[in-house]
Amino acid sequence: MNLDSLSLALSQISYLVDNLTKKNYRASQQEIQHIVNRHGPEADRHLLRCLFSHVDFSGDGKSSGKDFHQTQFLIQECASLITKPNFISTLSYAIDNPLHYQKVSTILSLVRL
Repeated sequence: MNLDSLSLALSQISYLVDNLTKKNYRASQQEIQHIVNRHGPEADRHLLRCLFSHVDFSGDGKSSGKDFHQTQFLIQECASLITKPNFISTLSYAIDNPLHYQKVSTILSLVRL
């Protein structure tokens, strides 16, 4: 199996987001930022896609808390994304191109509000 550096970086982002905990939050966040800085907009879009896929947008109020750290990270990323010139295109791409395990209908219904 021959992976290029971008594919490996995107896989690492997915792994880090999937395994966020209180203990590793800061270290994972720093590693993800390093990867995003190194690989640019593609890694940034992938990070948002991963974060959106891990957050429960159902709004039923029955969150088990398992997505707490991903939610916090998504909030931070959206806050920093607002200052970037490609804010709209990055956010649109992350929503329009969901990962295979993302609940698209829930996110799209929120976008239409």
